[in-house]
Amino acid sequence: MAVYNQFASIYQRGPYLRFSQLLAESLIPEYLDEFGIFPQRLLDVACGEGSFAVGMAEKGYTVTGVDYSPQMIALAQERAEDAGVHVDFSVEDMRTLPFEGEFDLVTCFFDSLNYLLTVQGLHDAFQCAFRALRPGGFYIFDMNTIYGLAVDWMRERTYIQNETDDFIEIHQQDFDYENLIASMTVTVFQKQGDQWERFDETHQERGYPIADIQFLLSEIGFEIAGMYGSIKKRSEVQMNSPRVWFSARKPE
Repeated sequence: MAVYNQFASIYQRGPYLRFSQLLAESLIPEYLDEFGIFPQRLLDVACGEGSFAVGMAEKGYTVTGVDYSPQMIALAQERAEDAGVHVDFSVEDMRTLPFEGEFDLVTCFFDSLNYLLTVQGLHDAFQCAFRALRPGGFYIFDMNTIYGLAVDWMRERTYIQNETDDFIEIHQQDFDYENLIASMTVTVFQKQGDQWERFDETHQERGYPIADIQFLLSEIGFEIAGMYGSIKKRSEVQMNSPRVWFSARKPE
């Protein structure tokens, strides 16, 4: 899971942020309103560079953000300072979170849970989210489906993800059908003065059968409140849904 080191600064300049910003601007607040969920304290797990956490803090939520990458947390702290809001950011592993009964809502977005390559790791992350919630609290997250990783990701094996005057970001992707693990090598050529420097990071995501995700949540004690192919449309998960969204509740 030691990724987003050199890549963190490039990541925040890419097209990824719009996803988190849209979640904070409308998708999650509208979902909460529709289902009568009124959280005050929010824990954003794998918060990255802080777009979602800061956006929710701007709406008046009390927000804590955690991420495994110190580089991402540093960027998130800068984002909160620039926005003039307070978010309690810290470096944490989602499998060993220290919180207990502190939050009304736990979120984990942008397929961060797929980075956990073992069932035990996924179980531990779910367990930590459950423990962090107050009774009656909700856990909302998304994951790439097996179809999303094995088919959607593989439509283009090599492509340029982003290109500016001072860097070019290239993605190369492969899929291990036996272990259901997608690998994406990110190669960045970045201009430093008159020279160009190269670095590479390999990101791996595992796809899990949806039934397995449901089983783990139920085994830990969650009640599954909703499961969607699109949280915006509240649509059902289909065989070719690239992403699955879960809303799970900790019983009172």
